[in-house]
Amino acid sequence: MSKNNNEIKHEDLIMKKAMDVFAEEGLKFFGINQKVKDSSSTEIVVLEALNLHMDYTFLMEDDTYIHFEFQTTNKGKKDLRRFRAYEALLSLQKEKDVTTYVVYSNNIKKAMSSLETGISKFNVKSIFMSEKNGDLIFEELEKKINNKEKLTKQELVSLAFTPIMGGKLTKAEKIIKSIRIVKSSENEYKYDIESMLYAFADKFLQGKDLQKVKEEISMTELGRMLIEDGRTEGRIEGRIEGRIEGRIEGRTEGRTEGKIETLIKLLIKKFGFLSEEYKNKISNLSKDTIDIILMEIFDIKSINELDKYFSK
Repeated sequence: MSKNNNEIKHEDLIMKKAMDVFAEEGLKFFGINQKVKDSSSTEIVVLEALNLHMDYTFLMEDDTYIHFEFQTTNKGKKDLRRFRAYEALLSLQKEKDVTTYVVYSNNIKKAMSSLETGISKFNVKSIFMSEKNGDLIFEELEKKINNKEKLTKQELVSLAFTPIMGGKLTKAEKIIKSIRIVKSSENEYKYDIESMLYAFADKFLQGKDLQKVKEEISMTELGRMLIEDGRTEGRIEGRIEGRIEGRIEGRTEGRTEGKIETLIKLLIKKFGFLSEEYKNKISNLSKDTIDIILMEIFDIKSINELDKYFSK
């Protein structure tokens, strides 16, 4: 999707996160069984003036590109013209063929998949999440857990997408149910799924429903990493040990360093990368500012938003 004023929809971020974490498993979820050679840059520079951002591109084993766009809205021809421009420019710059997939969330049940312009015709492969039944996925995964079977990466990818799938359950019910399934499973990717589900809740829920999700999250591995009433504890990828206590006067230097280390790892986990410049700036922050960032980490939508904390 194009990016206006640095705003990126939560739902799009969640789907991109799943693709980042699971790469080929994410593609398999959408019916693509080829192997990925490389994840390509999503930025196309045109005439050194206009930057166009594609949602996600993969260089595949057959030396062609697959281009993914994730849509929570349907603007018909306007969207297709934009996708056509992305595909044409990528093909021009890379000198390779490109196939575009458009994934629509469960509120969109029908959309254009072809556009005729003059004598040419542009086609995309549309995927409608409304056609996938999240309730059935829950049943299958709960059955495996009851039988003490380990969930696969592919199954966790499916679970992460259930809130935007069809089914009888509400979004709140799907998110809470997904959190409980993740919590009851033993898998190294638990943190990633919990993060996506929390972001779904932040996007779609409010009031009592959102509070219920926060209470559920607080009992997970992810929840133990978040500041709650000035305290957080937990691990990232099974490697962070100990407890991080917030807002306690007389905190030792070692504990403060541990909080800084945890914050840096959380930010890398959230955004995929953190420059040395930002790491150094974070290392020089006061313990109170570190606590504030930890408490607000799920409200931070881009790395650049960290700048506001450095001026405090």
